[in-house]
Formats: sequence, structure tokens, C-alpha cells
Amino acid sequence: MLSGYVIIATLNHLLNGAPWARQRLMGHAGKRIAIGLFPLQFAFAIDNEGRLQQADEDGADARMQLGGLLAARIALGDHAATHDIHISGDTQFAADFGNTLLTLDWDAEADLARFIGDSAAHQLVQIARNLIAWQRRTLADSAAMLTDYAHEEITLIAKRKHLDEFIAEVDRLRDASARLNKRIDFLTQRLKSDSAL
Repeated sequence: MLSGYVIIATLNHLLNGAPWARQRLMGHAGKRIAIGLFPLQFAFAIDNEGRLQQADEDGADARMQLGGLLAARIALGDHAATHDIHISGDTQFAADFGNTLLTLDWDAEADLARFIGDSAAHQLVQIARNLIAWQRRTLADSAAMLTDYAHEEITLIAKRKHLDEFIAEVDRLRDASARLNKRIDFLTQRLKSDSAL
């Protein structure tokens, strides 16, 4: 799968710039990890130099499963979201693998500078940082707004139980009103017949 090769090449590029990370992964040489990021599935094997290789997910030593929203939270720097990743198999290996990848730092500006020059790379990275900061602020503001709504406004929304009780009460009132109208009609007719005598 092409996307798997691109991911492996990208992660190995980052690992090449972080010998400490490769050293950490070398302790797990030969192990395989399968990662499910719905709808995608990836499997990596750790080689003797602490780099990643394409692997078959059958017989993986560890498995990590996370949804798109969880992955977005992690990508935006919410490291507390890592606690929501479903891990099975060798949990120590999965934790070391995940923590190692989270601490990798991409020097995007240096990589881009080789292709588009120092000034353009600097400006592009600044634009990207501003966009990420804006997204974080927007997510934080949205979360705060939803939290305020949940605390302040949610009581204004009728619950199903209360709606059912209200509808039943309206039905009882309608029936009582109909009985009262019939009683009034009966009494009116009786008064007319009594006054005619």
C-alpha cells in the first residue's frame, strides 16, 4: 500500500534525525505493531537499527486502535488523548513506540529550505504554525462554548419524559373539556325545555 510506504519513509526520515529515538526502538527490534486508524490499517516492524519496515499485521506483537477524532486531538498536541487509544498485546512495546513517535520533532523549515529556499520555507512554516494555533484556539473556544451550553442551557431542552407527561396532561384536559362542553349542552337544553313549559 502506497500510503504505508509514505508513512514509513516519513517516520524513518524523522527517526534519522533523532538517534536517541532509534536507540529506544532498537530495544524492540524484530517486533511488529499494527495500527488501526479507521478506515486505514498499518503494520510496522522495528529493524535492528531502530527504523521502521513494512510488515504484515497478522501476528503483530501489539495493536493500537484509534479513531479519526482521537488522532486529530493527538496531532493538535493533546497528549492526554493518548490515554484513550485502545491497546492490546504487548502494551509496553506499544507505549514505547507511541511515546517515541510523539516526541519526534520535525524540522520542517530545514527540510523545506532545501527545495524552496530559506526565506520561503520560513514564511511557509510560520503560516502553518499560525494555522495550527488558530485551529487549537477554535477547538478550545468551541469546547468552552459547548461546555457553557451544557451547564447553562441544557436545562431549557425538554426531556422525553417531560414531553410525554405534558402530552398526556393535554389529552386529559381535552377529554375533560369535551365532557364539560357536553354537560353544558345538556344543561342548556334542559333549561330551554324547562323555560318552554
